[in-house]
Amino acid sequence: MTTQIDKTDVIAHLDAFATLPDWLAAGMDAQRVHHELERRVPELAQRRPELVSCTPERLRAKGDEWIARYRLTVADPGSEPRDVVLVGTLLQPSSVRLAAPGVAPDVPFGQLGWRCWLEDLRLELRFEAEDEALPALASIVEADAAAQLLQGVLKEAGYDDAVIATCEPHVVRYKPGSRCTVVVDLTYDSPVGVRKPPERVVLKTHQGDKGQTAWAAMTALWDTPLADGEVVTLAEPLAFLPDDRILVQGPIAEACTLKELARLALSDGSERALDDLREELAKTGRALAALHQSGAQYGRTATFDEELAEVSEVVARLTQSAPHLQEAAEPLLSRLRTLSATFPAEASVPAHHDFRPAQVLLHEGKVGFIDFDGASMAEPALDLGRFRAKLRDIGISVYAASGESLAGPALTDHLTLLDELCDHFLNAYSRHATVSRDRVLLWEASDLMTAMLHAWTKVRLARIGPRLAVLQHFLGGTRFTELMESTPATDASRPATQTSPTTTS
Repeated sequence: MTTQIDKTDVIAHLDAFATLPDWLAAGMDAQRVHHELERRVPELAQRRPELVSCTPERLRAKGDEWIARYRLTVADPGSEPRDVVLVGTLLQPSSVRLAAPGVAPDVPFGQLGWRCWLEDLRLELRFEAEDEALPALASIVEADAAAQLLQGVLKEAGYDDAVIATCEPHVVRYKPGSRCTVVVDLTYDSPVGVRKPPERVVLKTHQGDKGQTAWAAMTALWDTPLADGEVVTLAEPLAFLPDDRILVQGPIAEACTLKELARLALSDGSERALDDLREELAKTGRALAALHQSGAQYGRTATFDEELAEVSEVVARLTQSAPHLQEAAEPLLSRLRTLSATFPAEASVPAHHDFRPAQVLLHEGKVGFIDFDGASMAEPALDLGRFRAKLRDIGISVYAASGESLAGPALTDHLTLLDELCDHFLNAYSRHATVSRDRVLLWEASDLMTAMLHAWTKVRLARIGPRLAVLQHFLGGTRFTELMESTPATDASRPATQTSPTTTS
């Protein structure tokens, strides 16, 4: 017999996630870290150099430690300001590890080997000279190196007569230790041959195998009718350089991302702005259905069981610092496991896997999809649930930025609007392909839970309350309540409810 878990218990237990402990929040408090650096580092105390600003860039859980990264702007007397990156570890109060006291002797601030221990914050820091996780970074951000790299790539891609005249790299996204995306503007010496080479290319380097994953997915999709760009625009895959972990791809025209449009429409709040958003959501739903039906084959197969295991692992990491969170998370995780067994997954399709409004580019009535570095085969509900969860996250971020209270009628109205927009997107998809609504709700719940957990693991103080509010609203809504209170089937093969061209979600 399956034990029923009351919906109220599931939602109420999550209240434990509402507040971070002070010792952890302090690690992302720019003023406190700034003050301690000036107090503990002799050069900064003497303003040689002057510490102009301190920006916490990252604080993430790793076991019973929290890995930190700060970008400082400093100014030597008579010199222009410069950036210095410090990385290190924030130790929790119960940690038995002992840090080296004070500042490393005989190593000046800002040089390799420098380190310090900020005792009041339990923060151990050292100077970082370069991004060791991305060794190819210089090859794609420096003009001469990028031009040399691209000259060979273009020749291999069939642009035999193209000779690069100018090369201007622009870093558009950089996540230290993880990935960097560079847009490169190119001009060529004449003549350029029969095939006109691209005037803009995109270079990406990733930590790990994500570049290889993206290359496999992009080349598989480029061999399908999707490459004609009628329903969705995809970037042409040009090369993958495995030794340097560099992916090279063609451009996609972009006026803005769907994320940017959603933020503008939700901030504006007018029916005209929201109707524009609904129109683009409908196009995105149609394009996603085309991707799922393309017949491409690539990569691993992602499953909901794996997803829940990853969520449980994040909770386990957090409980090393906040043990009470395990009990808070388990009712929801247990219910999702039961429901996943009750409503089995559908057949796998070629999925984006990390499908969010930020990965949808809009231009002159067309939509384009980017960032296939997590691509996998998966049930269609994965992409749909993940997209809907992120749309809700964008919406609640806009609401929180307005200064409105995270309670009361205004919040309810805003969350109800997000419900409608999510259903509008799912309805548009369902006009072109079928999908299990039950499975979409499961993936959506898991992703909303993950977003709330990441507000903890990344110490995003301003996002914890809003993300908790969205998660609890979603779990208490009519659709998920019906699913959560349904009697679990004894037969694991019980079919899930599907949406179709004539079914509203």
